[in-house]
Amino acid sequence: TTLTTNYIERPTERISQKSVQALSQGAAFCDRISSKLDAVLTSIDDGMFSGQEQDLLVPEDQASPPLQPEYSQQRSVNAVYPSNAKSSNVFSKVWLYSNSRLPPHLPPFKVYMPTFPLICLAASYSERAYEMPAGPKISPLETHIPADWRSGTKAMVLKSLPIDDMNTIVFAIRGSQTFMDWAVNYRCEPSSPEGFLDDAGNACHAGFLYVAKKMVKPVAERLRVLLQENPARSNASLLITGHSAGGAVAALLYSHMMNTELQSELSYLTGFFKRVHCITFGAPPISLLPLQKPNDQRHKKSIFFSFINEGDPVPRADRPVVKSLLKLYSSPAPSISSMSNLSNNFSKLNVSATSQPTSTKQLRKFAKPKPSKSSLQTVSTLVSTTSRAPSWPIPTCALSPAGRLIILRPKGGRASHMPGFSDEDIEAVTVDDQMLRNVVYGDPVKHMMRVYKKRVESLATKAVTGN
Repeated sequence: TTLTTNYIERPTERISQKSVQALSQGAAFCDRISSKLDAVLTSIDDGMFSGQEQDLLVPEDQASPPLQPEYSQQRSVNAVYPSNAKSSNVFSKVWLYSNSRLPPHLPPFKVYMPTFPLICLAASYSERAYEMPAGPKISPLETHIPADWRSGTKAMVLKSLPIDDMNTIVFAIRGSQTFMDWAVNYRCEPSSPEGFLDDAGNACHAGFLYVAKKMVKPVAERLRVLLQENPARSNASLLITGHSAGGAVAALLYSHMMNTELQSELSYLTGFFKRVHCITFGAPPISLLPLQKPNDQRHKKSIFFSFINEGDPVPRADRPVVKSLLKLYSSPAPSISSMSNLSNNFSKLNVSATSQPTSTKQLRKFAKPKPSKSSLQTVSTLVSTTSRAPSWPIPTCALSPAGRLIILRPKGGRASHMPGFSDEDIEAVTVDDQMLRNVVYGDPVKHMMRVYKKRVESLATKAVTGN
């Protein structure tokens, strides 16, 4: 009996207590990560985030459960998880997975030169939507859509402004709810857009759909006022734009105005404008099937663009994906030893084995003419690390982002989170929804509207100067 008590019952009881304690501490750490992610993305959507590294740090409990031996031995070589840190940027570890980036060779984003001023205009006013009005005479008209506690939908803000010198009327939409509110907690399940979109079977995010329906009347009233103030505006273009949740509502309103079967006081006004455009930045997924621009001749020259920074988690923020991200953040960072056991992870992204350089001779095809020795070593290291990195499992998500998807990312596979990177070294590529479903994006800094604005302005400058 004594032998049983000393060597079986007591050790088993202590192990059980340690297990419960470890589970509780792990759950607490996951809660802190969830709260931090919510706070960061909400502050970005409020235009209040500083973008500083210290604002991304999550405190680690000193009594947290020990890591697996192979991870604990390698923590000192992983810059994401310094061994002596009490707080760490858990969000940066997403870049250690091979499927955190799209394949290197994708179709470039090409448009006519007059399109770039329109893109820059959309970025400028999507950013201005976060600004408080400076005065009643110079500020755009604001329309507030109140919160509805019954549906769990928070308030939205709509700003409109006629840009007569560009023959354009701009509507910028900003969401004021928290990230977790619309991504996880409230009405994120798909709901039929019957009576709002021609395709009633293409279910949409219930919360965004509710807000878009509420905006039909105030948007139509404002457009009528602008047309009455200056009848010449009937030859102008209408640009609907927005960032984050505002971009999701902008895409739904645009799709509503493109209806051919359903009519409303807003869709009736579509014919009063020369063209109707929609440009969004970092917008979340909103519908089962991607909403697209109509193929008819009437809207041939209209544009429907969705810009996505590589790494921005919001355009992939379906409920299962958000929960998977929280699991990634709270898991130990992959070590060098674990990376070396896995290879060819890009096969899941439909990348052939020949698409990555395997020799210095092939590397020259991807580098600039006459590259320096140090630049060749940098590219070689990046390719080697990516091919050995593990892949994070992606859950199946129900909703898709709207519009033509345009990814803004560093040129040549460079890491934008590493020191020395400049937003001027950006390229724009096009992808489809299926390819985007295979990547894990989880760096909240990439969701900042000022990052989007700086990048599209850099692309426009290069297009104008021929660079």
